[in-house]
Amino acid sequence: KIVRQIKDIPGVGYVMIGLSEGASGSLYIAPHSVLSKITRRATPGKKRDLFDEFATAFQAAGYKVLVYMATEGPSKLKHGAANAFDFDKKTKTAPSIENWKKYVKERYGSDDVNTLKKAYAEVIVKEYAERYGSKVDGWWFDHASFGNKKLLHKICKKANPKTIMSFNSGRLPNVKNSNPGLEDYTFGHPTPLRRYAACAPDNLRMVEAVEKSKDGFLYEKGKPSLGHLFMPMMHYWNKGKEPVWSEEQAVDWMSRTLSAGGAWTWNVPIDHRKRMLSPDAVSFMKSVARGVVQVKEEGGPQGKVHPGHRITRPKRKRRQKKK
Repeated sequence: KIVRQIKDIPGVGYVMIGLSEGASGSLYIAPHSVLSKITRRATPGKKRDLFDEFATAFQAAGYKVLVYMATEGPSKLKHGAANAFDFDKKTKTAPSIENWKKYVKERYGSDDVNTLKKAYAEVIVKEYAERYGSKVDGWWFDHASFGNKKLLHKICKKANPKTIMSFNSGRLPNVKNSNPGLEDYTFGHPTPLRRYAACAPDNLRMVEAVEKSKDGFLYEKGKPSLGHLFMPMMHYWNKGKEPVWSEEQAVDWMSRTLSAGGAWTWNVPIDHRKRMLSPDAVSFMKSVARGVVQVKEEGGPQGKVHPGHRITRPKRKRRQKKK
C-alpha cells in the first residue's frame, strides 16, 4: 500500500524508513541476532523482516532507500530508562536496558558510556549494515552526539561504499556541514517542535543556506555536504491530524530548496489502523508536488520567499484524576 501511495506523488526519488521505531533506540522493525535473544519485544524476532520487505519493494519501484536510526541505542543514552517501552515504575528500571548493558559488559568488560556507544555501532548497526548492504542507499542518525560517529561512518561505508550518511549533531535549526568528512548531506533539522512548528519563520534560514550554497553543496574544511532539509509536516514528529503548512508556503520553500540543488524530506505520520501513510498527508504531498512541478515549468521560484508563520504546538490536556 505504501509503495503505491508514494508512486502517486510526482518527483519523489527516495524514501526514509525508520529501522528503529522512531527515536527509540530500544525497538527495531527487523530481527537482530543479539537483541531478539536478550529482549524478545525489542524486535519482531525471526517472524518477519519489515525493513527488508520495504527496502526491496521500494528499490524495485525505482526509489533510493535511506535509513533512520536512533543513535541512543538499546541503552537509551538520550531519553533514559523512564522512556523505555518496558519501564517499571516501581523499580524505576527497564529490563531491556539492563539486558543490553549486561550483554555489553560480558562482551567488552565494561558498560560505561563510551563502551555502550561502541557496542551500538559494532553490534547493532554493523549487523544491519552488513545484512542489507546495497539495500541501504543512505543513513540518517538521530541524536548522533550519543554515538561514536567515526565508528558508525566506518562500519556503514565498509558495508556499502556507495551509501551516504548524515548525523543529527549541531545547533538547530541546521543546514550546515556540521560533520565535515563524515556527512554526505546535512541533517537539516528545524527548530525544536516544542518551540515552534516547522513552518515558522525561524526555519527560513535553512532554505536560504541552500540558496547560498554552491550547486546545493555546503563546504567545510574542503569537504562537501548536500544541503538537505528534514521537515515534519505536522505539529509532532510521526503523528498529527493535519499539516501545519499552507500549501503556498510548502511549495515556495520546497521549490527554492530543490532549484538551488538541495534535497527535501517530509516526515509524515502513519495511519496504523489502515497500515499506510496518513491519506491526508499523502493528499497534501501530492498537491505540493504538483505545485513544485508547476514552479519549475514556469522557470523556477520568483519574487520573495514566503516568510512562514509561527505556530506553537497545542498543549496537551491533562487528565483529571478521579476522586
